[in-house]
Amino acid sequence: MMLSLFSSYFATALLLSSSLLSANAFSTPTAPRGLMARGLSMQKSSDIDNGVQNVDTKEYYNSDDKTRRQILINTAVAVLAASSSSPSLAEEMKDSNKSGVVSTGKLASLLKSTPTFAIVDARGVPYFVVGEDAKLTSYFFLSYTEAKRILDVAISSSDQAIKETKKEIKQKKGTVTKEDEVEIGINPWKQARITSVPLDLAVSLCSKGKLAGAYFRLAPAESDIEDALQIDGSDDLPEGKVPLFYVEDFTIADQEPLYFQKEQLITDWKREQKSGDKTAEPVVKVSELFATITEMVRPDGKDEELKSIVFVAPLESEKRAKQCLKGEKEPFRLGERNIVL
Repeated sequence: MMLSLFSSYFATALLLSSSLLSANAFSTPTAPRGLMARGLSMQKSSDIDNGVQNVDTKEYYNSDDKTRRQILINTAVAVLAASSSSPSLAEEMKDSNKSGVVSTGKLASLLKSTPTFAIVDARGVPYFVVGEDAKLTSYFFLSYTEAKRILDVAISSSDQAIKETKKEIKQKKGTVTKEDEVEIGINPWKQARITSVPLDLAVSLCSKGKLAGAYFRLAPAESDIEDALQIDGSDDLPEGKVPLFYVEDFTIADQEPLYFQKEQLITDWKREQKSGDKTAEPVVKVSELFATITEMVRPDGKDEELKSIVFVAPLESEKRAKQCLKGEKEPFRLGERNIVL
């Protein structure tokens, strides 16, 4: 029943931290400058525009300007990014008149209980960055810890880049003027926070592919990717894939649980063992989220075992989600973007 992992995955993205871009600042698309970070080069893309808006002055800067270009290059940071959508899932769910082994309504209910975590501003507007494939992308993290780690890295890296840029300007000009401060801009990540979005919404957005020139993607934790690759024996996990861990014939209350974290699965498996060697280790196998979902809703599907599948959220996700959503009027705002180049 379970589907194996595919064979390639590239987990590092290159981001250019600068001032925030407004969603309506797009003009004529141009290819971004080639950059280096952690030994990886940025691919060229036509998805990025040349209009840059500073959040303090609301003035627009042309990225062809040499000073601006140097600032952007100096503020490059490397951040983990992973998991795009599965085109086949979008195709399977287009026709609501057709029903698979699991209805789309039941699937949405199963996914909704798992929180994901997104980086947004105070109003809930998501942050978009240039991913490792040079596409404008916003991420839904499968764990709060991973979202926090990425945000912390982005903040500290951008702070350091701004500091170094000011140092270079001072060495060349003797002082950093107010105009220079405006030109450099602020650290856009300082305005960011983490919110929670249910997995059903995240999967829906990811499955739509390109939306108004940008993409949404799910991002599993780096440790979960490593666990999956070790089990599967592959060198890489393809971009757009989210590993799910399971033990063959392991059920809880007649349901077959699929886990996002291997250690959580092992803990639950051991707890459910009523007899035998309590020190024994289960044989953990790995499947993939989008491939599994696609099979569940496939109109011609016949695997009745798919009806017993449940998704088990990572530990503390529910608690963290409640903390993130406490007091929020609009946790996640669609239709607007904070773009960090």
